[in-house]
Amino acid sequence: MTSFAKLGLNATLQSNIKVLGYKKPTYIQEKSIGAVLSGTDTYAIAPTGTGKTASYLLPILQELTQSDHSDDQVRPIRALFLVPTRELALQVEESIAQYGKGLKLRTISIFGGVRIESQVKRFKRGTDIIVATPKRLIDLMKNETISLNDIKYFVMDEADRLVSMGIHQELRAILAAIPKNSQKVLFSATDSKALNKFNEENLSRVKVVKGGSIQPALDKILHTMYRCFREDKNQHLLSLLNMLNSDRTLIFARTKRDVDFLTQLLNDNGYASTGIHNEIPQKKRTERLEGFKNGEFKLLVATDIVSRGIDINGLYYVINFDLPVNSNDYIHRVGRTARTKTSKLETKKAMATKAKNQALSKEVAAKNKPVMYPVPEEEVGIKVSDIHGHVYSLVSHEQERLVPLITKAVGKDIKLEPTPWKIER
Repeated sequence: MTSFAKLGLNATLQSNIKVLGYKKPTYIQEKSIGAVLSGTDTYAIAPTGTGKTASYLLPILQELTQSDHSDDQVRPIRALFLVPTRELALQVEESIAQYGKGLKLRTISIFGGVRIESQVKRFKRGTDIIVATPKRLIDLMKNETISLNDIKYFVMDEADRLVSMGIHQELRAILAAIPKNSQKVLFSATDSKALNKFNEENLSRVKVVKGGSIQPALDKILHTMYRCFREDKNQHLLSLLNMLNSDRTLIFARTKRDVDFLTQLLNDNGYASTGIHNEIPQKKRTERLEGFKNGEFKLLVATDIVSRGIDINGLYYVINFDLPVNSNDYIHRVGRTARTKTSKLETKKAMATKAKNQALSKEVAAKNKPVMYPVPEEEVGIKVSDIHGHVYSLVSHEQERLVPLITKAVGKDIKLEPTPWKIER
């Protein structure tokens, strides 16, 4: 594997990423950074958790420093990063600040959920980079707050999601407003026919980069699915949380109503919990996500708006209160864990959880109600010390049809198991 220096990154970028703990480029970074620096349109598919954001940010930040506009009265917008969610916009903006420290580049993120007037004011002095969600970008284009005439670099992050959001008219308008000779870069964790079609219609001289068809993070994650009745799920969730006894767990629910209900249920049962969905104002969403990251909240209940591009260091447990209909969404959900090596504390918790489950299994089996619990080393082939995360799913009977699709996407067999606890019905 090569080094970041050999990829052609300047000393400032190398120093910044070294401070952030980057030692060697991942496979997708090694292949993508050179492609983007070469100026060619790039279509990159890589698993979640492999460093896609750095793959496009590092080379584009370097290219932007080739000309200095810091003394301009109004800076021209030269780079546009289009993302599907507000949370991802804020995270990309944060990454730009970390990677680009000392480069004298200005960045503005724009998204819905906040007053458009406050964002308009930020453009008075211009900016080098904008990170935007599509609809708010269109709003600012319509009222002529911003112009995309000087865009040299256009990136679509989570491109599969953007193409599948039903915003084809908005995407066409954005592409039409960008100079034809701008460099276009598409990054996605999953491939699709719609994305390939979009690539064929809008990119030219394309360099295709693929980081492998198997999600590497999945090899370090345990997947446990418990069969249960839908009407008992609330009790099963509480039993599962009691068994895990974790300091930080992310719970995915299907609807906004589910998020609100479960958050209240968990708080009523003594868990410091908060919830996120797209009807919660952006300021509160940001505060709640930060509260979860810094330990103010033990549990975060969320819809799939948190399933993509959100880094939560040290997250070990993910729970699917409901399985997602799309198996790719399952991949993105589980990708919130296993993003960093599991700490010794979480490894000990994993071992304790395993022992607790085995004890429960023996106890129930003694009452002639055997329970199959997947022992990591024997049934999954992973040593406890190598586990980076554990994903639990509560599967009601009407969702069992989704299990084979998810199993295929994950690339390993996941058995539907009875719960290792009893509930009163």
